[in-house]
Amino acid sequence: MAVATCWHMNTGLFPQSIRQGFTAALAGLALLLTHQASAKETASAAELLEKGIYTEETKGQIKDAAALYQQIVEDPRADRSLVAQAQLRLGLCQLKLGNKPQAIAALDRLTQEFPDKGKLLGIVGQHMPQVLEEIVGQIERNYLLEVDRGELLETAIRAIVGKLDSQGGLLRTNDLEFLSAGQMKEFNVQLNQKIAGIGVVLKAEGEELVLQSSIPGSPAFEGGLRAGDRLITIEGEPAAPLANAVLRLRGAPGSPVTLAVKRPGKTGLQEFTLTRNIIRVPSVSGARRNADSSWDFMLDDTTKIGWIRLGYIGRESTQEMLDALTDLQARGLRGLVLDLRNNPGGLLDGAVAIADLFVDNGRIVTVKSRKEETAYDAKPAGTFGGFPVALLVNHKTASAAEIVAACLQDHQRAVTIGERTYGQGIVRSIFELKSGVGAVKLPIAAYYRPSGKSMNRYPESKDTDDWGVRPNAGYEVVMTDEELKDYERDRAARDAVGQAAPVLEFQDRPLQKALEYLATQLKTP
Repeated sequence: MAVATCWHMNTGLFPQSIRQGFTAALAGLALLLTHQASAKETASAAELLEKGIYTEETKGQIKDAAALYQQIVEDPRADRSLVAQAQLRLGLCQLKLGNKPQAIAALDRLTQEFPDKGKLLGIVGQHMPQVLEEIVGQIERNYLLEVDRGELLETAIRAIVGKLDSQGGLLRTNDLEFLSAGQMKEFNVQLNQKIAGIGVVLKAEGEELVLQSSIPGSPAFEGGLRAGDRLITIEGEPAAPLANAVLRLRGAPGSPVTLAVKRPGKTGLQEFTLTRNIIRVPSVSGARRNADSSWDFMLDDTTKIGWIRLGYIGRESTQEMLDALTDLQARGLRGLVLDLRNNPGGLLDGAVAIADLFVDNGRIVTVKSRKEETAYDAKPAGTFGGFPVALLVNHKTASAAEIVAACLQDHQRAVTIGERTYGQGIVRSIFELKSGVGAVKLPIAAYYRPSGKSMNRYPESKDTDDWGVRPNAGYEVVMTDEELKDYERDRAARDAVGQAAPVLEFQDRPLQKALEYLATQLKTP
């Protein structure tokens, strides 16, 4: 996987124009990191440059060195390659002298006067790693506010990624992405489906935090927390905001955490002391909760229609799907609704394995990079067949989830119902940075469905082009924004432990369309 590096400065008390200037200058310099080349020299200016470097680095006379560099910059006869190097060093000298506005002006002028980035890189590229290291060091030592080195590096990386994203042509916003160290932790939690904490799902309602559900078997579940409880304090301190509460509830397995909640219908606060543990985060859910809080995947026990909701594709998702299908098959499954709505994707291998559960032969997906092409094919063993499948998708169904959807549609194993999917048909790899500041998520290949058509929606793609997965003819059902919110509220209610299955207060039109399709398939001739 790929990772990008950006800087973020703590500039809360610095004037807006200076903050913007610093950011622009650092971003411009950060972009130069990606290339290297050699510089040309001419006589007199070259001598001045050599003298300036000696004065700056050996004698430590920064002000005198800046004056020498200034002479080169102002000399209309000087070779432009030397002017670029002098302009760069002049900006660094101004930083060392604490002249921040002058430093910003000098560095900004460098990129303004040398719009041809290729030529500029050829001139100063070989010096850039040292340059950025020096800039970071100067800011750490002399900046008006104390700043964190990791934040500086993060800002630089985000500058590079943002620039590439906006000008790459083949990339959309966020196709190329920087993940900070904290974001990497969250990313790994989702993929590994494990976390050390108490096992609750929280949501913000105004300034309050409400417990949506607790994971069965988790410390929160065993300790008595319920859906609807309002989290007021953690270790005696206010729980809000949400991001802060999530971090504070996590911790080393075996460590205690005390929290106070306000329970609907009760007066005062109730206090709970829970012991953190490793929690497995499921990706598969069903129609309703059983009495023991496990999932019931049979939507209608009379018609024997099952409903499996796959929220994302992590390392345990294939086994979860296998367990759900095995349970339904044992209960006489005759038709299945496979719900991939709002599924953002996940692991390529997981998507291939899940598709393989439904298809017994043929191509699942082809992955093409610049250098190679890899085909993934279905195997007969372990295939679940003999029943029709209605596949629900929407515009939030993306990436690995689209692999599953395209495979089942092309093999006519399922009828696809809902909306056209997102069209993120790319493989993104994570490359962790040696500095430890984070990682870059970089597109390295593209997906192609069994039919050979592309699934990726490029910036220039039109609605008439092949991308994403379209609903089958006659089965397009586009939800309004309000319907989507109602669907997500219903989903949250179904996920809650210790509650009766919710009474649908809205018509889930895609689900109803799926049931209509399955009913036609199950009619006895």
